[in-house]
Formats: sequence, structure tokens, C-alpha cells
Amino acid sequence: MSYKIFVNGLATSKKLDEIQEELPDENISLKELINVMSGEGLQFMIIILIAPFLIPASIPGSSTPFGILIILLEIAYLNNKSLYIPNFIGKYEISKENVLKLFDIIKKALGYVEKISKPRGKLSSKKYVLKINAVVNIILAFLLFLPLPIPFTDFIPAISMLLLAVSTLEHDSYLMILGYVAAILTVIYFSSVGYVGIEIIRLTLNYIGIPI
Repeated sequence: MSYKIFVNGLATSKKLDEIQEELPDENISLKELINVMSGEGLQFMIIILIAPFLIPASIPGSSTPFGILIILLEIAYLNNKSLYIPNFIGKYEISKENVLKLFDIIKKALGYVEKISKPRGKLSSKKYVLKINAVVNIILAFLLFLPLPIPFTDFIPAISMLLLAVSTLEHDSYLMILGYVAAILTVIYFSSVGYVGIEIIRLTLNYIGIPI
């Protein structure tokens, strides 16, 4: 699989319009979706996969296969290897209706991001920066698929990954730095959630007479 960065002067949202036209008129599995996207570059695949989490109510059960697939994509990129998709992830199907919804969500999100994005700086041209982005995305994707019944635990990591992906495609170093800031805030948020959760468990156990 090729992991090129797509560059031809088109805004990211315009390129997504072209990709949408190439999708089949039926249900599509994650493996088929990746095959369709394989020639478009890693960043476009990331944007498609985070789409379900850019709204408060995501597709039920999507965080685990989508999150794992993002991790596998980034690990393959870091190791310059072909992507291996386990069957239980690859066979996960999305209806045509939901696929169209995903593209609508992406376009709306990109409408806001592209208003402030333009080519600035040279961070996206440095290979070591793209490697750092891959590591950051692995961490964010891991946080994304954690089964936490807490608001925004899908949305916040997805926004961070969206900023990093779009900043790479649009060659915007300022937006990439914003993506790093968002990623740091995401880790802080999850750490706070974890700390509060542990404290609640500890207080509950102490209350019922189990010291900890």
C-alpha cells in the first residue's frame, strides 16, 4: 500500500467530493473502503475513519474497529510496511446511507477548518514530523476506542486527529501546532477523567467498608 501525501492544489474537501463519487452504491466493508482509499494517501484515510466521531452520536459500535484500524494504519506507515487488516475489522460493514452521512459530516467539519487553513511553514514537509504525527495519532486512536460512557471521549480525540490530517494535506504548520495543542489537551482530559474515576471507586469502597 502506498502512503503518499496527496498534493495537487485541491482543497481537502474538494478531493473528498471526487472520492465520494468513486464509492460503490451499496454497503461497503472497512476493507473495501481502505482499498478504495489506498491511492489517496494516509491522511485522507484517517479523515474518513474519524468522521463518525465528529458528531455527538456516532455510529454504534464503530469506535473499536475504526480506532484499531487507525492504529494499524499508523503502525504500517511507521514501519513502511503493507497494511494488514484482521478479518473481524475488515468485514465491518457500513451502509451506503451511513457512508454518505460520514462524508456530509466531514465536509461540514472541513468547512470550518479550511476557513483558517492555508499553506504556512514547512513542518508538513519534514519526515520526522510526520512520524511524530503518526505516534500522536496512535495515542489518540487508543483513547478514542476506549469504552468510556463519558461525553466527548470520542469527539475530542477525533478533532485532534482531524487538525493534524488537514494541516498535513494543506501544508499548514500553524494548524499542525494547533493540532498538537489539541492532542495535549485531549490527554489531559482523559487523565482527569481517569483520576476522577479512580477517586470515585476509592471513595465508594471506603464507604462500604473496604479500605483502599
